[in-house]
Amino acid sequence: MTQLKTKSSPQIAPQASYEKTIHKLKILLKLATPYRRPLTFAILSLILAAGMVLSLGWGLRHLIDHGFGQEDAASLDSTLLLMGFAVVLLAIASFGRSYYIGWVGERVVTDLRQRVFNHLLSLDVGFFELIRPGELVSRITADTTLVQVVIGTSAAVAVRNFLLLVGGLVMMMATSLKLTLLTLIIVPFVLIPILIYGKRVRHLSRKNQDQMADVGGFLEETIGGIRTCQAFMHEDHDRAAFRDHTEKAFGVAIQRIHLRSLLACLVMTLVFGGVSLVLWSGSRDVIVGTLQAGQLSAFIFYAVVVASSAGSFSEIFADLQRAMGALDRLRELLATAPSLQPRDETIFRKLPTPSSGVIALHNVCFAYPNNPERPILNNITLSAAPGEKIAIVGPSGAGKSTLFSILLRFYAPQSGGVYLDGVDVRDVDVKEVRSRMGLVPQDPMIFSQSLYENILYGRPNATETDVWKAAELAHLLDIINGLPQGIHTLLGTKGVRLSGGQKQRVAIARAILRNPSLLLLDEATSALDSENEHLIQQSLNHLMATRTTLVIAHRLATVLKADRIIVMDRGEIDAVGTHAELISEDGLYRRLAMMQYAENDPPKRWMA
Repeated sequence: MTQLKTKSSPQIAPQASYEKTIHKLKILLKLATPYRRPLTFAILSLILAAGMVLSLGWGLRHLIDHGFGQEDAASLDSTLLLMGFAVVLLAIASFGRSYYIGWVGERVVTDLRQRVFNHLLSLDVGFFELIRPGELVSRITADTTLVQVVIGTSAAVAVRNFLLLVGGLVMMMATSLKLTLLTLIIVPFVLIPILIYGKRVRHLSRKNQDQMADVGGFLEETIGGIRTCQAFMHEDHDRAAFRDHTEKAFGVAIQRIHLRSLLACLVMTLVFGGVSLVLWSGSRDVIVGTLQAGQLSAFIFYAVVVASSAGSFSEIFADLQRAMGALDRLRELLATAPSLQPRDETIFRKLPTPSSGVIALHNVCFAYPNNPERPILNNITLSAAPGEKIAIVGPSGAGKSTLFSILLRFYAPQSGGVYLDGVDVRDVDVKEVRSRMGLVPQDPMIFSQSLYENILYGRPNATETDVWKAAELAHLLDIINGLPQGIHTLLGTKGVRLSGGQKQRVAIARAILRNPSLLLLDEATSALDSENEHLIQQSLNHLMATRTTLVIAHRLATVLKADRIIVMDRGEIDAVGTHAELISEDGLYRRLAMMQYAENDPPKRWMA
């Protein structure tokens, strides 16, 4: 799996680091080409605006040479009227340029964010374990905004100034070829600083964006774990760490700003210094009579237009460099391919319908990608018949939760096979595999939406009646009645309105609503009190009666009625049997049971 370049994850070289800027400009243009109509209106507005600006120079020349020089009142009036008309057209064209370019910029950045987000959701779980969420948020928000600035603002300014630059040069040559040639001598001196400093500006821009991603990642972790932070009185340490992160970002930003400001200073000095030189030469031509005052005024006007247009390219170029760095980071995300690919990407096998819930694992071996030398599962072979309830027990680190992750296709085993309803899951679309499974995790994720939407998460196309039925079976009605807006009450960040047991009931309601053929319960009742656990267990028994169920149990009392118990230890299956069979043997299961018996003093039936 491709890994992103970040300080919190293994690094790789950006794929686009050595591509030419012109190639990346083509990429930006490609993002905007689907919106040809608003682009056409924007370009026409830009051309009209540039033409009106240049026409003002002609009007200035005519005004001085004919209106003032010849004291022709009629010519003065007509020239001013035409210049006023040009200003009105310029204002209209400026509105069109600003609106349509802004629209395209916002549309492109919206499409880009959706594209990146959609791609992220297609990546496997292992990818998200190697990069902080704050890093991804920074890329989807801040980096796409930088791209939007170029397309929605800088690109329009660049095109406008390019038109003014070219048009101004043409008008300068038409006015005075000698002064134009003198002006062109200055151009290389303007380009040299841009070429020298541009690469350094881009490097610092990329570095600044990486620093800000680190700031976002640290902020997300700290705010997300605020209870732990305050419980351990870690505030001062976190303040100091955050200050270090932001100061590093500030230092890099200041370097970039300093270099960018120096570049703008040099370019503007050279440009307007050259204009002064041209003005001195033109003034001498007026004195000797080889050039009219109106011509010199018009030439100065065009020279100022050309100079300001050329000078602005340093700012535009700096914005472009920042956007190129952002685009590199976004393309890294988009270039990251899911590691869980079917063996034949052109042909997906279909699972049989209806699903029977038969699951089988044959010699499954697995180690996490970031630690391949440490196997988590070793030659796991087991199967479950339709409607069978299998409990999986063992000490922490035995591989129980990893086994669920393999079944859910969060990871692919290094060897061995996983079969669902008789079909190798490697040949099936991962979405179809997961559509037949329902998961109730030990620590369920509750979203900041309403309780209704959190239950509906299990099956988004379910009816309201189905949602209420699932809530009733999960014994959520008492919770609903106690909330201010009932089932439509917003639950807050990570379900802050709910207790741990209530969150588990919501997760169980999701599974009930999903109605899967294979039910995966990861200590689904661990956060419930005895009374609610008994009620939920009744609902789960009803749910498990018609489907295959795998139950991870840390409390052995929850697996007494399992058809079979799988005892795992150090990634291997230690024993298989019923509770009565395993408790009679002098093995790991008996030792675990005796430990809990000593701690909790359960009923005598434990040892029956």
